Amino acid sequence: MARQILVPLATLLLVSPTGAITAGGTRPNILFIMVDEMKWNVMSCASHPIVKTPNLDRLARQGTRFATACTVAPICTPSRYSFFTSRYAHVHGATDNGTPPREPQLLLPAILKHHGYQTAISGKLHFLPKQLDYGFDCFWSFGDEGPHQLPTWLEDMEKRHGRNAARRLETRPFPDDPLGRDLGKLTYPKEDSQTSWITDRAVDFLRLRDKGRPFFLFVSYLDPHSPSHLCEPYWGMFDAEKMPLPPTFKQNRDGPLPTRANRPEVNDPAIVKAMTAAYYAKVTMVDDNIGRLLGELEAAGQAENTLIVFTADHGNMLGDLNRWFKGVMYEGSSRIPLVMKAPQGSPYAATFNRGQVVNQVVESIDVMPTLCEMVSVPLPTSGIQGQSMTGLVAGTNSGWKNRAFAERGSRMIRTAQYKLIHNEAKNTRRGGPDYELYDLTRDPEEMNNLAKAPACKAVFQGLAAQLEAWEKDCPPVPVIEGVAPQADAVAPAIDEKKQKRRDPLVPASKTDSSSRYQRVGISDYQVVVVDPPPVLAGDGS
Repeated sequence: MARQILVPLATLLLVSPTGAITAGGTRPNILFIMVDEMKWNVMSCASHPIVKTPNLDRLARQGTRFATACTVAPICTPSRYSFFTSRYAHVHGATDNGTPPREPQLLLPAILKHHGYQTAISGKLHFLPKQLDYGFDCFWSFGDEGPHQLPTWLEDMEKRHGRNAARRLETRPFPDDPLGRDLGKLTYPKEDSQTSWITDRAVDFLRLRDKGRPFFLFVSYLDPHSPSHLCEPYWGMFDAEKMPLPPTFKQNRDGPLPTRANRPEVNDPAIVKAMTAAYYAKVTMVDDNIGRLLGELEAAGQAENTLIVFTADHGNMLGDLNRWFKGVMYEGSSRIPLVMKAPQGSPYAATFNRGQVVNQVVESIDVMPTLCEMVSVPLPTSGIQGQSMTGLVAGTNSGWKNRAFAERGSRMIRTAQYKLIHNEAKNTRRGGPDYELYDLTRDPEEMNNLAKAPACKAVFQGLAAQLEAWEKDCPPVPVIEGVAPQADAVAPAIDEKKQKRRDPLVPASKTDSSSRYQRVGISDYQVVVVDPPPVLAGDGS
């Protein structure tokens, strides 16, 4: 069996995984930033009229922004597995939150680790089962994910502020509304916020990592996802009364004002305005922290040797069509922000790093093959369903697919002009249509369903045939010699009381002013896997 041990950092510098490039290799670093539930256009570089995102704007100016990027699954777990496998949700099997893949999958962190990368995550992963490391050497969790060898945000918060401090609110404007009760002002300073903590741990890694190897750092913020709990100065940053309602929000004055019990359907304009103001503040907070990350890269002299990806797992309707959250096929939910910047010395810098906006439709599964090509990590030709976007960005791929599929119960195909949605049975039982067809060129707000329009019969039939063929395409898990797929989805539960752990935090002594604690596990020790077997099942590796 593989075993995880703690070894001094100096010893780790001499350890290289099987098949990896040893110290002194030339592959660039990768900083992969993901936010949760961010609508595609809530950035000033996407012409948003209210939110200012100077750090994302700078990244877009220096890199490439994909204006019509779509998630292949507009909900957390399926989307994240698709990003890290380059496979659709019905293919890997994790089709909803709480559903693991139907069989072990080949994951991006494991592939990069095999090729010499030191891998780390700070923030949210949302894979199942929770206690595995999924190819990450260092795993800082916001809550209860990962192998529990490094501190979590909740542990830090308990040490600093006592039990249950993380969600302690001093103001809660709508405590009785099923959606509005998500809104509240936190009692602690922004330096203790979850988003700041995730950035702090990412900075720790950048400062204390193995300098002899390239790194893959996955910084995964939960914000701007609900709940809309905010610290100062973000609480009250945007005046709720001044927030415009979406043009497709139509208040039903004959219906109940409070949010329906299932929460995604909203009818109260005051709730929509207040939640929108908080959401914009959360995006601002994320942008501030991305600025810290980019500044740390520059201070470390690694900015020009790092491939940067910024994206979201899915969007948020933000009141469009009287809906909140995600999980549906409409633009607010299924469309995502996506920015990529090549390392300055890379042969891809000339095409990626010119502030270009790519308008063709791309999918979230295209990110993995793109970044792997850019760092010279080969992928199998079989089983990978995404396509590298390097030719699209360079203008040399005239046959780009220019369409996206998505699923979460309902299924969707989106082209540059049309979107066809095949709704799941529960939607039709509630009186919804079986199919929805929208001409996004003439109807970007998705208000006029053309599914039964005689003039659109040929378009409907063509898209329906493509959707049916896509659903039937289920290639096997790709194979890379020497890289084991993730551990089996069913793993033994960890007995937290019996599990031996180091105290994750000890009082600071030789630490810089930006950190309150010296982190045991990254500064003095690292977790490595010794002699891994072909299948890493149930042992946290």
